[in-house]
Amino acid sequence: LQSQNIISSRFFFKTYVKVFDVSALQAGIFALKPNMSFHALIAVLTNAKSTEVQVTIPEGFTRDQMGVSFGIALPALTADAWQEATQTSQTYVSVIPLLQGVPSGQSLEGYLFPDTYRFRKEADAKMVTEMMVRTLARRLSENEIAVPDHLVMANGMTFHEMLTLASIVEKEVRSKEDMAHVAGIFLTRLKIGMALQADSTVNYLTGKKDPGISLKDSQIDSPYNTYKQLGLPPGPISNPGMNAIMAVLQPIDSDDLYFLTTPDGEVIYAKTFQEHIANRYKYLPSN
Repeated sequence: LQSQNIISSRFFFKTYVKVFDVSALQAGIFALKPNMSFHALIAVLTNAKSTEVQVTIPEGFTRDQMGVSFGIALPALTADAWQEATQTSQTYVSVIPLLQGVPSGQSLEGYLFPDTYRFRKEADAKMVTEMMVRTLARRLSENEIAVPDHLVMANGMTFHEMLTLASIVEKEVRSKEDMAHVAGIFLTRLKIGMALQADSTVNYLTGKKDPGISLKDSQIDSPYNTYKQLGLPPGPISNPGMNAIMAVLQPIDSDDLYFLTTPDGEVIYAKTFQEHIANRYKYLPSN
């Protein structure tokens, strides 16, 4: 305040604040004028206007859905700016080592950690993007998940592969236990060379939210169609939360190879295809 000529004496201002027991000075951005009276200055500094916005991003949101949410709250974050900021890791890789394993051509889908964020209203797309990726790195550390320099996890998957599978698990089931169970099923399928056949990867292509995809959609020619392509898709299909990430790193080992979700959200497991078909007739009669 003194260096900006708002007050003439730092000492006298501090003395005034102490004598009049001013205890509600607030953080914020204020419009102040030179040589304001102490009374007028304190009246402003104790009535900060909110200059921050809070945005909550649910687990499983795609980067496009995130862009819509942030765009509503942050005037400087346009759709085009968001797409540009999240399209490549090269802008951030030098300061966030976690991004070194992102394959060329892949966006930051999957690396934008879903959480509740507070930003100043003037925050731009690049600032938001960097904060979200840094939050992913911090949450991994908080959960004692060590990401080696060579970005290969303890289960033999690269970090990018692990995050890709976690993004699928996030979209397939809801509960923490079901995530670990389904992660185990997908890992078994990968091990034996069986297609993942995850409806969520096809919905990522079509933009639909169908609990069961159509035969036509299952025939779409794309590396993201896990009905036609073996192995994992090229990258994440959503931005997973910590439960989905932990599920892939600490899966439930079982003999199950199939699962379905009933209309009321219950997950039904099966060891054989015949048992799975029987479950479909029993729990999904319309299909």
